[in-house]
Amino acid sequence: MSDNNLQPSENNSRFSSVEEVAKPCDCETQRVAGTNDCAVNDGDKKRAKKKIGMPIKIVCYTAIFVALSAVTNIYTAFVGTGGAFALSFTYIPNFFAGALLGPLPGFITGILGDLIGCWIAPKGDINPIILLASGLLGLIPGVVFTVFKKSKRKGIQLLAAIISLVLTFAICSTVNTIGLYVFYFKGAGKTLAAVFALRMPKQAIIWAVNSALILLAYYPIKKLIKI
Repeated sequence: MSDNNLQPSENNSRFSSVEEVAKPCDCETQRVAGTNDCAVNDGDKKRAKKKIGMPIKIVCYTAIFVALSAVTNIYTAFVGTGGAFALSFTYIPNFFAGALLGPLPGFITGILGDLIGCWIAPKGDINPIILLASGLLGLIPGVVFTVFKKSKRKGIQLLAAIISLVLTFAICSTVNTIGLYVFYFKGAGKTLAAVFALRMPKQAIIWAVNSALILLAYYPIKKLIKI
C-alpha cells in the first residue's frame, strides 16, 4: 500500500481531532459524565454579577438616605411656647441607613447628612464632635444589625432595633453634649454636669418620638429596600 493512499486517512483523523477540541461545552453531557465545569462557570458569573451589582445598589440607597438626613437636619420642628423646644428627626434616616445597608453606609449617611444640612442651612460653625455623633447615629445600628444578622430567631430584628436605639441614645446624646460643652458652654462657665442636666430630658423626648416612628416603620421600609 502506497503512502498516497494513507494520506487522506491521516488528514481525516486530524480534522476529527480539531472538531473535538473546538466542540463547545455541553453542560448536559458534563452533568451525565459527572463533571461540573459549566456549573462552576455559572457560579462564577453569578458571583461576578453580585460583586458588580451590590455596591451600586448600596451606593444608590446611601445617596437617598444622605438626602433624607440632610433634609431632617435642615428642617426641625419647633414646638412649645414660642418654639422653645426643637424636635429633630435625624435619628430616622441614619438608623435605617445603618440597619439596612451596613455600618459604613450608616456612618457616611450621618456625616454627609450633617455636613450638607449645615452647608445649605448654616446654624453656626461645624462642630467636629457633633459631626462624629451624627456618624454614630448610623454606625451603631449598622454594627448591631451585623452582629444579629446570622440569627434566625423570631423577633431578632426587633430586638436588634431596640438595642440599637438604646445604644444610640446613650452614646450619641453623651457625645453631643460633650461637644456642646467643649465648644460653647465651657467658655460660659457652665459645668458638664449642668449641661447634661439641661439637655438630657429634652433629648429623651426626641429619642422617644424618633424611636416610636422607627419601630413602626421598620418592617414596611425593610420590604421596600432589597439588598
